[in-house]
Amino acid sequence: MAFNLMMDASAPQEIAGALSLQHPGLFFTMVEQAPIAISLTDPDASILYANPAFCRQTGYSLDQLLNQNHRLLASQQTPKVIYQEMWQTLLQRLPWRGQLINRRRDNSLYLAEIDITPVVNERGELQHYLAMQRDISASYALEQRLRNHMTMSESVLNNIPAAVVVVNENDRIVMDNLAYKTFCADLGGKELLTELDFSARKTDLYAGQVLPLVLRGNVRWLSVTCWALPGVSEEASRYFIDTALPRTLVVVTDCTQQQQQQEQGRLDRLKQEMTTGKLLAAIRESLDAALVQLNCPINMLAAARRLNGNDGNNVALDAAWREGEEAMARLQRCRPSLAQEESDIWPLQSLFDDLRALYHTRYNDGQNLSVELDSPHLVGFGQRTQILACLSLWLDRTVSLADELSDFTLYTQIYAREEDGWLSLWLSDNVPLIQVRYTHSPDALNAPGKGMELRLIQTLVAHHRGAIELNSRPEGGTCLTLRFPLFHSLTGGSR
Repeated sequence: MAFNLMMDASAPQEIAGALSLQHPGLFFTMVEQAPIAISLTDPDASILYANPAFCRQTGYSLDQLLNQNHRLLASQQTPKVIYQEMWQTLLQRLPWRGQLINRRRDNSLYLAEIDITPVVNERGELQHYLAMQRDISASYALEQRLRNHMTMSESVLNNIPAAVVVVNENDRIVMDNLAYKTFCADLGGKELLTELDFSARKTDLYAGQVLPLVLRGNVRWLSVTCWALPGVSEEASRYFIDTALPRTLVVVTDCTQQQQQQEQGRLDRLKQEMTTGKLLAAIRESLDAALVQLNCPINMLAAARRLNGNDGNNVALDAAWREGEEAMARLQRCRPSLAQEESDIWPLQSLFDDLRALYHTRYNDGQNLSVELDSPHLVGFGQRTQILACLSLWLDRTVSLADELSDFTLYTQIYAREEDGWLSLWLSDNVPLIQVRYTHSPDALNAPGKGMELRLIQTLVAHHRGAIELNSRPEGGTCLTLRFPLFHSLTGGSR
């Protein structure tokens, strides 16, 4: 027998009728052997039939269920509003689906997902209710356990001070924590990973890297580390495939405090090295001054010896001259070497960055100390710490003089340029060159207690075969010019 399912709306009923005629017990057998619990009640919810699956699920036998109201299974744990909603729907001859907490014969509870369908005759009169229910207690418990794990994981992640984020194979975020959201808020709503250029740097970040980022106007140092995560497929198309698309765990830690401590430690070591260099220069300059002063009487003794001839009769004169020569030699041997580090080529910008960091607080958070390079690629040659000490000595002098002036705001400008094989540095400030208690000439800086800085600068610059020049500025203040030979001018080629 053929059935036209597409053209006739009553085809399903005709099929059912035909099957009933051909196989009278088929539908009963199907219901009896169905794995889902099925029951049939009258309009008052009295049970007229229950299949074996229903009996197994509830713990009641069929004889114990027949003619019993379905409320036999009620546990008093389901809110009344659920039952009210159910009956409002059923009385409108509409099917209802929901979850009820039912009680088995042994008083154990289970969560049932129930579908109830009103059964009406051809006149539209209600005759029965057909109910099918499944015990979803196990799946609900698993769902709740998963939800608890997710809640616990989310709580743990949100209490981690580091930003934690998981990205998929396209670097799109699939999970993040509260710390990451806070970073994004500090960036004005921008994605932190985008600002860190994560996609381009991802390969390097697997080894861990510290990156600077401006947040709310301040530089923060962030340590970024990545790990590959074993993925779990969520797509139906990958049900039979073991492999899953890769995901990446990214942990971003704010290590600004540690970075600042490391930087401060580096600056402290640099200060110590500069202090050592200044001290050696001071000792050397003092010994050189002593040698100059000692050289005059020794020369006079030598001249007297020549006038007395070579007969050796003047023993005292000869002894004095020899002791003077030995004293000169001892002083020469005591002169410390200024070569405390290897001469090298280094970028000038980093030198000035260190200088600004060293004088950050002394110059009103660095605002009154400006540095300008003729080219960002300028390099210097020599002992970097000593040249930094030269600049530091002059800034110390200007700050010291400015502190003696009332209602005075210090400004210092540094300009660097390469010219004719020399690296020229101009240090200009608005501090008057001539103080009232000194003579009216640039030599006033060499007065007791005020000229030591300039003499030490001269010693260090001379050690680098450089030149120094000091001038008054027409608009007031001073300008110190330091010139250092570049590498190629000393070697006759480029490095």
